[in-house]
Amino acid sequence: MTTVLITGATRGIGYAATARLLKRGVNVLALGRDFSQFAITGERVTRVPFDLRAVDGIESLCDTLPDIDVLVNNAALLTTEPFANYTVQSRRDLIATNIEAPAELIRVLAPKMIARAMATERPERIKGRVINIASVAGFGGHPDVWYGASKGALLNLTKSLAKLYGPQGVMVNAVAPGPTKTAMFDRLPQSRIDEFNRLVFAQRFAEPDEIARVIEWLALDAPEYVNGSCIDAASGGYLR
Repeated sequence: MTTVLITGATRGIGYAATARLLKRGVNVLALGRDFSQFAITGERVTRVPFDLRAVDGIESLCDTLPDIDVLVNNAALLTTEPFANYTVQSRRDLIATNIEAPAELIRVLAPKMIARAMATERPERIKGRVINIASVAGFGGHPDVWYGASKGALLNLTKSLAKLYGPQGVMVNAVAPGPTKTAMFDRLPQSRIDEFNRLVFAQRFAEPDEIARVIEWLALDAPEYVNGSCIDAASGGYLR
């Protein structure tokens, strides 16, 4: 049975992806810091309490987990602080969570996906899947400068690691959502909400489940030839 590790699974897009993938019959390891509002239960979902700012502990954490077929790097920090107001610590926390932790998870888990598949008598062509949840902020700029920069880095990381692991059978792709109704949405000023709604075809923000449906496809259904790609889910708001 397929096992999926989803970071930032306790709310928003990660929560929606957890619920959707469980309906497809897979096992989900739901990683997060605070499970107080995590209401999903069942024998196929396992809670993994962990703070991704502790990047140095990721390899040890992965050693305690079962074999993982799909990694969804969804967790992210956004402060909405003006650039001039960022503290050193808040910048370091954001970079650790949004860039270093996804990279470290891939570094640790991708070789395991490959080795496990190669150990079988007839290894599958697709040996594992990685989905990085980026953002249109990664190529369109963002008022939260460090958040936008981190998502741009994650997009580049996706392409770089697809070149590294793609030839070995691991699919590494990204999703770039436009603004979505998550906890981050609640922190936006009305002026930014109105501005974005004027740009997108749908004239509204995305629902988390809409982004989760893209994640589901990449995690379970996308063919081998979809590798090193980024799927924009922004209703035309940031055409490129």
